[in-house]
Amino acid sequence: MANFVECITDPDAAGPLWCGDRTVAVFATRPEGSAAEAAGRVEGSVALLDLGADDPALRFVAVLDCPEDEILVPLLRGAADEARKAGGATLRWITEEDVSPGKAAVELGALESGEVYRWWRRGLPAGVPVRDAAVRQLPSEEEGVAFRIGTDDAWYDVELDDDRARLVHDREDESTADALTALTSAALHALDTDHPGLRAAEVNAAPDDDGLHAALRRLGFAATNSRAVEYTLSLA
Repeated sequence: MANFVECITDPDAAGPLWCGDRTVAVFATRPEGSAAEAAGRVEGSVALLDLGADDPALRFVAVLDCPEDEILVPLLRGAADEARKAGGATLRWITEEDVSPGKAAVELGALESGEVYRWWRRGLPAGVPVRDAAVRQLPSEEEGVAFRIGTDDAWYDVELDDDRARLVHDREDESTADALTALTSAALHALDTDHPGLRAAEVNAAPDDDGLHAALRRLGFAATNSRAVEYTLSLA
């Protein structure tokens, strides 16, 4: 299906696609057809953010909301052109993928600048006990989060997708492998108890997070090929 890319610089016109005060523009792709049809359907979008860095190589970041690589290529081209006109030296973005680079990175000539995190997986039910009474369910208003579990310093936001649970990890400070094992055990126990029928749990872990890696190995997780990668596109 043919699509056309629209550059939106008015926050009111962009609506929820506008990503806060640092957004410079939003590039949206809509199906070609009547104006009324196109206006009502957004197939994908890229928000261009100027993060205000003095270094032009660190200034512009693209935030992707596009399920199809075919559509992402023209969106990123538009964002790159806008960043180039504004004096940017590179355009950076983060995307989830398996081992091979996606079509957008290949076609645009972007280079991998670092792995952000990798997903680790194990089967369910886990059959692990609760190890730390301080770990508890916490309030969360994040969209798509079934529940949050953790302490005031470290937690998982748990997303449920059919028979799979995705545990998105975050914490305020450094922690030990023992503490992270207790946290992860409590999250697995909650899945076993409150969400029977799930077949797998996945946890995201940064490449240098040795404490979390150790905790995940203790609990039977193994690293997968699914990861989030930062790409950098030179605008020279």
